[in-house]
Amino acid sequence: MMKKAFYYLTFFITVCSFAQTKVGTVRFNDVDNFGETELMLNGAGLRDKLYALALYLDFEVDGVEDGVMVAEKDDTMAITIKVTSSLGSDDLKDLIRNGLEVATNGNSYKLEKEIREFIALLPADIKKWDIFRILHTKGGQLSVYKNKTLLGTMKSQEFKTALFKIWLGENPVDYDLKENLLASYEANPVLGKWKMIDKKTGVALSVMQLYMIDNKIFGAIERMLRDSERDDVCYDCTGEDKNKKIEGMVVIKGLRLVGDKYAGGTYTNIRDGKVSECQIWTDAEKRDVLFVKYKGSGGVHEWRRVKESKK
Repeated sequence: MMKKAFYYLTFFITVCSFAQTKVGTVRFNDVDNFGETELMLNGAGLRDKLYALALYLDFEVDGVEDGVMVAEKDDTMAITIKVTSSLGSDDLKDLIRNGLEVATNGNSYKLEKEIREFIALLPADIKKWDIFRILHTKGGQLSVYKNKTLLGTMKSQEFKTALFKIWLGENPVDYDLKENLLASYEANPVLGKWKMIDKKTGVALSVMQLYMIDNKIFGAIERMLRDSERDDVCYDCTGEDKNKKIEGMVVIKGLRLVGDKYAGGTYTNIRDGKVSECQIWTDAEKRDVLFVKYKGSGGVHEWRRVKESKK
């Protein structure tokens, strides 16, 4: 489970502008917060003139064929619904009920208790441009937000599966929308998790999480791979990083796209605390390799993408 907000909370509270993807007349954050959980946009699309919907995940999918897998998966994920027409509360509830009836092949009556519980969380007053966020976390818990205000929670993996199948199942309410959610979005190739490889020894030292805020790339050390270094702090660092625990440290800061590389920002070497200009880039033929260069690095380093299981 990805809990990036936990690692970067101190850094994120000073930042509120995210890169966005436009869908029709609305925009979705490429990286968004759901309570204390941060997820990446996988895809987004429109449902007639009723609403726009986005799917946020912390794992990779291969396309439309993974829709049922995503719906059934007990892992962190979320959907964001932006209302684009005037809907009464009964209209939204009918959309949910009808969608669940289709998603369960006419067997939604088996989930009547959970359906009532979910519908009870929805507000009586729904306006055009209202935003609803539905976060699923491992164990079957659903958290429902309206305009970032938590409306309530419930717990049922079976209901979560049926709910997500409204848009991702074998018989979705809109096939084009399903395709947009699962197949249309091409993620930035530098984003995600990378193993930092020691150039001399070939040993993986840590796992770095790269993410984007306000069109700039940042990177935090998610985990030190040597157990003996899990609790290390950066004694030699300066400024706000001095004596900070290395796990969770943001060591890549403010890289912008310059030509075909991200540059213009800095890299903090946790071994000696030195801060240097940094460049990172990928190659179309080696998408699972991140090339990293910074002053004093002894050349170009090759970090390896961390591929997480979809199971």
